[in-house]
Amino acid sequence: MTVPTSIRLSDELSEKLTLWTSSHNISKTEFITQVLAEKLEDLYDIQEADLAMQQWLDDGQKTYSHDEMMKRYG
Repeated sequence: MTVPTSIRLSDELSEKLTLWTSSHNISKTEFITQVLAEKLEDLYDIQEADLAMQQWLDDGQKTYSHDEMMKRYG
């Protein structure tokens, strides 16, 4: 099932969207749906990584910066 949703775009953003979708032979709806799905997946992945990192730290594990590792191992 799909749910209709509307958004308001600035004239500039709308023009860019039209140019992009026209030149890539994709509908605006399909493009916006793909971009939104990718962004939400990225945000979910970041959230999961943050939670895993917090669990790592809560378990008493230590992290090392790039500079610390370079000093240690060259």
